[in-house]
Amino acid sequence: MKLKTIYETAVSKGRREDMRPRSAVEQVLKDAGKEYRKAKGIDKKTFDRERLTNPYADTRILNGTGEEDIKTVLVGIDIGVQEILLADKLREKGMKIDLVISHHPSGRALTNLYRVMDIQPGLWEKMGFSKKVAEGLMKERMEEVARGLAPGNNTRARDAARLIGMPLMCIHTAADNCVAAYLQKMFDKKKPKKVKNIISILKAIPEYRYAMAESAGPFILAGEENADAGKVFIDMTGGTSGPDRVLPRLSQSGVGTIVGMHCKESAYKIVKSEYMNYVIAGHMASDNIGLNLVFDEVEKKGKLKVIECSGFNRVRRR
Repeated sequence: MKLKTIYETAVSKGRREDMRPRSAVEQVLKDAGKEYRKAKGIDKKTFDRERLTNPYADTRILNGTGEEDIKTVLVGIDIGVQEILLADKLREKGMKIDLVISHHPSGRALTNLYRVMDIQPGLWEKMGFSKKVAEGLMKERMEEVARGLAPGNNTRARDAARLIGMPLMCIHTAADNCVAAYLQKMFDKKKPKKVKNIISILKAIPEYRYAMAESAGPFILAGEENADAGKVFIDMTGGTSGPDRVLPRLSQSGVGTIVGMHCKESAYKIVKSEYMNYVIAGHMASDNIGLNLVFDEVEKKGKLKVIECSGFNRVRRR
């Protein structure tokens, strides 16, 4: 299949699994369109026009035209220069690799990571937050993330791929939407009563079982296994961690347990002070689920050989 088919399928899958109202996703594209129409000169020339059709700024083809024929892909959760060199070495050994895919973004997809953080206020609104409060809480955090990413040397992997002629893409929020929706639907249906029931549900999922063998499986960060789970909130999409200030409001809205990939120390202290439960599902394992759900969709389009590396294990559900 074509590289652009993989890319477009990933974006389409991410949009279908986006837990915000469809109108909110469409508004992201409309806002990008307005920004593009107002841009002039060099601003218009360098505008990332993918934003006009793809609402996830951290999911991009980083090297390649999109017209490349793809049969074999090297996939990893993190792809740096070392994995690009690994792909080149494998090609030297006779292994045909047509594309490298990373989950975590690099290049402009990393620089623009802050743009996808507006997903989180939409999820908080579903928990009862007002739109004004939700957006206000996130604005400062988005600016903080943008400032932090701006000085980074973010194009190293892309540049390495360009130099050896290797197509490269990343699938971040499009995949994170998939795991967040997958788990939220599961917990909404099963309605676990205790925190230990949440752990049991997670451990039944293949990716988390694999992670347990690497001592990276689910565990209770805050709370006790016999504590009441209450309302379960899945915190696994929207670029990176949100502001700590949202946690007390989630508690007040009735959330009893947060299930996340990871948790900052500052957030952990607030969770403890709010007497909330926090379950760490596992970062790499959760990212695996999201990517696997995307690849299940991609493989409906045609055959694709996946070579696993950098923390990725292919699990098929169809």
